[in-house]
Amino acid sequence: MNQQSPDTVTSIRLALKLPNVSPQVVSQMEEYLAGNNIYTKKEGNKNHVNAFFLPFDKELGRIYLGHHKKADDWIPPGGHIEPGETPEEACIREMQEELSTTIKKHDLELWNLSYKYIGRPQSGCVGHFDLWYLVHTSSNNNFGFDSREYYDAGWFALREGIAKITKNPDFATILTGLFQS
Repeated sequence: MNQQSPDTVTSIRLALKLPNVSPQVVSQMEEYLAGNNIYTKKEGNKNHVNAFFLPFDKELGRIYLGHHKKADDWIPPGGHIEPGETPEEACIREMQEELSTTIKKHDLELWNLSYKYIGRPQSGCVGHFDLWYLVHTSSNNNFGFDSREYYDAGWFALREGIAKITKNPDFATILTGLFQS
């Protein structure tokens, strides 16, 4: 099995210091880090690290969401990190794959960390530790979303976007934190 890049652990440790991360998630993640040196689904870890990236136009208060086919909900883009990949590299790769847009590491702002119980051990997925990144961009960007993954996608005013999230209330709660940004 591959061991994750030390940069992955650095990203996770930075996320643990963010003021908006719940103490319960901090405790869960510290326990997780103490017992693991692999963090990906492909390496067989049923609780694995994912990266969400939220295109965010702070000036206009707009967010970009996609109506994800598997989740059957409007959610931010993101995905699993791959073996040897940092969460930031996962964001860069997923942004290209899902939205046909190239970004650089400096375009990302680590913003939150959460845990989501998935409950599908038969498919290798019990839960996700989600690192959340903002991608500061203009809502004039019309991304070319991947229609194999999304029914639809688009820019929304913050309140409107949050209201579209109906099956993942924990995601809506996390995005509500943008009102404090």
